[in-house]
Amino acid sequence: MGLRRRTMLAAVPLLGLAACSESGGENANRVNEINRDRYVSGDGSNYRWEEPGDRFEAPRLTGDDLDGNPIDTDDWAGSVLVVNFWGSWCPPCVAEAPYLVEAAAEFKDQGVQFLGVNIRDTEDPAKAFERRWAVEYPSISDEAGRIADQFVDYGLSPNDIPATIVIDAEHRVFSIWRGELDDAETLIADVRKALEPS
Repeated sequence: MGLRRRTMLAAVPLLGLAACSESGGENANRVNEINRDRYVSGDGSNYRWEEPGDRFEAPRLTGDDLDGNPIDTDDWAGSVLVVNFWGSWCPPCVAEAPYLVEAAAEFKDQGVQFLGVNIRDTEDPAKAFERRWAVEYPSISDEAGRIADQFVDYGLSPNDIPATIVIDAEHRVFSIWRGELDDAETLIADVRKALEPS
C-alpha cells in the first residue's frame, strides 16, 4: 500500500442536518433514523505503517466539541492520538464503544489523547451516547462530514463509519481501521507500538 491509498467505495450519501428545517425534536430523530438505515460500514480492513519512515502526516483537525468548546489537534503536539469516527445512529459504533472507553482508560496519563469525530448526528442523541458509555474524551461535532472529507486520500470514504485512526507522537498516521473494532486489545497493541520512539 502506498503512502496515500485512495479507496473508492460505492456508498449512498448520508443526510446531514441541512435535510431538516429545525434541530431537535421529530425532525432530528428522523434524520438519525435515515442515517442509520443508509450508511455504508467499512469493510473491516486494517492498515499499519510500522516503520516510522513509511508514515505520512495526519491532517490537523479543528472544530467544536459537543459542548461548543474549541478543539485543535495542534494543541496535542507530542501526544499519540486515537481518532474515532462515530455516530449515535450507527449500530457498529454502539458495539465498539466499550472497547474505545477501555483503551482510553488504559492510556490515561500516558501521553495519549483520544478524540471522537461525531458524524452527521444531532446534539441530544450524541450526548446521550457519551453518557451511556461513560465516554470521557472529547468529540468534535462534524455534522457536515467536513473532517471525514480530509481523510479521503488516506484510504477512507466519508461514509466509513465507524473508523479509527492511530496517529503517532509526530502526528503521522500509524494505523487505520475501516470498520468496527472487535476488541480493545488490538487497539491497545497499536497504540503501544505508536508510543515507541521513532
